Amino acid sequence: MNVPHSIARRCLAAALAIAVAACGGDGSNQPGPPASLEVVAGSGQSAVVTNFVSIAPSVRVRDANGNALSGIVVRYSVQSGGGTVTGDSARTDVNGVAPSGSWRLGGTLGAQTLRAAAQGASVTITATATSGPPAVVVPVSPQSSAALVAASVTPVPSVEIRDGFGNALAGVPVTFTVTLGGGTVTGGSATTDGGGRAAVGSWTLGSAAGLNRIIARAGGASLIFEAQALGAAPVAASAESPTAQNGFLRYMVPKLPRIKLVDGFGNPSPGIPVTFAIVGGGDAVLTGTNTVTDAVGIATPSDWRMGVAATSTVEATIGGGFGLPKVTFTATGTTSPFLIDIRFVTPMIPDLRDAFAEAGLRWMGIITADIPDVPVTIPSSACGFVATGPVNETVDDLVIFAQVTFIDGPGNVLGRAGPCVRRTTTRLTTIGGMEFEEADLINLKVSNRLIPVITHEIGHLLGIIKDTWVDRGLISDAGSADPIFTGTEANAIWPSFTISHIGRLVPLHNADGAGSADSHWRESVLENELMTPFVEASGVFMPLSRLTIASLADLGYMVDMNKADPFLTNISFPTDMSIRYPGFLLNEQLYPAKYEVDPVGRLKPIN
Repeated sequence: MNVPHSIARRCLAAALAIAVAACGGDGSNQPGPPASLEVVAGSGQSAVVTNFVSIAPSVRVRDANGNALSGIVVRYSVQSGGGTVTGDSARTDVNGVAPSGSWRLGGTLGAQTLRAAAQGASVTITATATSGPPAVVVPVSPQSSAALVAASVTPVPSVEIRDGFGNALAGVPVTFTVTLGGGTVTGGSATTDGGGRAAVGSWTLGSAAGLNRIIARAGGASLIFEAQALGAAPVAASAESPTAQNGFLRYMVPKLPRIKLVDGFGNPSPGIPVTFAIVGGGDAVLTGTNTVTDAVGIATPSDWRMGVAATSTVEATIGGGFGLPKVTFTATGTTSPFLIDIRFVTPMIPDLRDAFAEAGLRWMGIITADIPDVPVTIPSSACGFVATGPVNETVDDLVIFAQVTFIDGPGNVLGRAGPCVRRTTTRLTTIGGMEFEEADLINLKVSNRLIPVITHEIGHLLGIIKDTWVDRGLISDAGSADPIFTGTEANAIWPSFTISHIGRLVPLHNADGAGSADSHWRESVLENELMTPFVEASGVFMPLSRLTIASLADLGYMVDMNKADPFLTNISFPTDMSIRYPGFLLNEQLYPAKYEVDPVGRLKPIN
């Protein structure tokens, strides 16, 4: 039987349809490639910056028909925020889910995103990074300022609070507390604004001049603000040195004029102009006349020297229009037969200048007669170790050039001294020099040993020094273990000292180098006498004894023995120098004269 082709085709199609149905469907449920990813867990979380989110993100992969796909590789990567992800590659399980290992957020506040992708399909996971605790208090206003006492500081201290990643924190409590100076604050408890900033309401300094301080705290972080409370406008001026002094004509007035300005609270008023001027005794010399008050409210000129007029008067005028009265200082002078003219090569602070003046006065009170004047002409720096400046004058009686400078730092060489020009007939110094280590001199000032040390050095320039003694035949066995001073006046004085010394007289120092041996009294015998080579401990008196004055008489000076200090020989000192001394070796460098000058001014080098 022949079947038509059209009928045969219809039968074949029907058979195929039956077969497909028998095999399970029409093919629309077969797995396809990944078409979409959906977040299963971990989206919409919050965590503090740089911390892990609590739930590790995971996604499910589906095909276009919504079928969950297993065995698909999903890759995780940070899209924004700067964090990190671990387990960034995972295969989907039978449910089509692939979890990440963990997600640590970055340091940026706000939304951060993580991308999950599989074969062209992807999804974005979002989390919010919140701020950490306060970690840093950053100044917005200056940390250091100044204002008058009892005045308000402007601008007021203000801060910005940040976490450990530099994020500004809003809504953080901040406290401002006074810790120094006794001032007050208002609005000491504040809260940061949207930009993380907070400010104290006001800060009023205390009534005492000096440093004031407040501290700003937020959580465990803090920041200090400081303000210098300045003395207010001066309301009073007072003399800080004697207003009436006695001294010698043609010499420094013993104490420089000093005035102090204070405000209404008694605080010093710094930076106020003060002018000093001579108003009586016209031939006196005043230098450094235009000054300002220092940090403690004191003003002083550089130097004040009397002329030949019997009195000299200085007035201090306070500038700035404060209406304060002038302060007057007067010095009365008498003629000293012997003049020590100390000339400063370097500037001197007032206390150092006064120490030099007092040291010179001590010797001028001892020497009672003039020595012959002599004309001298020398070039600049003729002394070598100290800058003398040119000299072309008649010297009466001793000129000393003094400077304080850096030599080699504290505790090394304290000073250098020596005659520069001496007289041919007597070998006595005409021009000499002294140089001191500035650091050592400041330390001596603090310990009240400055004046004895300067007095000691002037003693060398007057002739208490090996080279002069040798030239005058006043020393025996120099350089030996037992050098002695042979001057008749000094030896005549010795028995009155009642010192237990078995040996030759008068014993000179025999140790501790060239600057000590042969130019000082022996330390182990005369102990605390001024002209031994050691400086005593602070508080131990260093007397200028009759022995030292007698040695000047042996050099030819006319002297007043009654000006000697009492020399106590019953002071008990340990024999072991290492035990004895909180005092110290002077460590001097002593120089011989370089020139001689005869009575008519003829100068020649000393070979």
